[in-house]
Amino acid sequence: LVDIAVDTLHADKSMLLVWDAERQRYVTRSSRGFSSAARTALSFARDEGLVAEVIASGGPVVVEDALSDPRRASEPDAVMHLTEVEGIRSSIHVPVHVDGEVFGIFNAAFDTPHAFGADEQRLFVALAQRGALAIENAQLYEQAQELAVVAERQRLARDLHDAVTQTLFSASLIAEVLPRIWSHSPEEGMQRLEEVRQMTRGALAEMRTLLLELRPTALMEADLGGLLRQLAEAINGRARVPVAVEVEGECTCAPQVKVALYRIAQEALNNVAKHANATEARVSLRCGPEGMELHISDDGRGFDLESVPPDHLGLTIMRERADAIGADLTIESISEAGTTVTVVWPGKGTAGVC
Repeated sequence: LVDIAVDTLHADKSMLLVWDAERQRYVTRSSRGFSSAARTALSFARDEGLVAEVIASGGPVVVEDALSDPRRASEPDAVMHLTEVEGIRSSIHVPVHVDGEVFGIFNAAFDTPHAFGADEQRLFVALAQRGALAIENAQLYEQAQELAVVAERQRLARDLHDAVTQTLFSASLIAEVLPRIWSHSPEEGMQRLEEVRQMTRGALAEMRTLLLELRPTALMEADLGGLLRQLAEAINGRARVPVAVEVEGECTCAPQVKVALYRIAQEALNNVAKHANATEARVSLRCGPEGMELHISDDGRGFDLESVPPDHLGLTIMRERADAIGADLTIESISEAGTTVTVVWPGKGTAGVC
């Protein structure tokens, strides 16, 4: 905005003032041509000098010659001094309306006397409206970001409750009755003790998985094999489904490839926990010069691929993640015989080269 005023409309200086955090004074948001001292010192209350006139009129206020303009006397002493130091003779001040109020003041200044014609004034008003639109868009973006953060926190809170809290609650119930079970049957007590161990390990893995959601960089830096083992432990603790993990070869690749494969495995294993009614599952990752192969399989009830909507069970999301890295994804499912999700990433020559 200030660059356009200087470069296109040939003003010597331009400044955009907006509300401070307390909405008590207008302070510099951006400027061009003003000294650093002026940028720091210039601030106005809504009832001071030309700012008050701009707010009252709701339109542009023009000063054609600062030396002879009678309104100069109403300006604060600091502003009068800076006007002289900066060599300003003529200026135009336009309100920036956001949400029905004067959120800011846009001005352009000239070092020599300048007459602002009607067309030029309309041009400056149009610039101020453009600035208002940019500010509104920035505010909407900030609100969207805040809502996204809130939604993500709520999702993590649900995951924490659904997975970790319930798992630990179940483990605590078993631990409470374990002494009595042990006294009657040490063999059954050992079985229950193993259940508690698996539950607590699963809860720990679930917590680590949730922490990765809070720190995306940690996800990109972690070893893919370790991430898959962590997912397997989390599913075992949450759904009591044993998940075997096998990793072959040196699996190093670009972060976007690693994240995509991890997310696909996560979605597939979540389906195993929620829908498959499986007794066991398996994850295998094979890495080599030709690329990577990821398989997630279970012995559950399976489903009919033709009758399941594309957006159900996260199928569309998995396909989109595979497409994004240039990988092929296939899903095979047989009723009462389980499901296998296979991802083949060809490696060199595709997105995210290892």
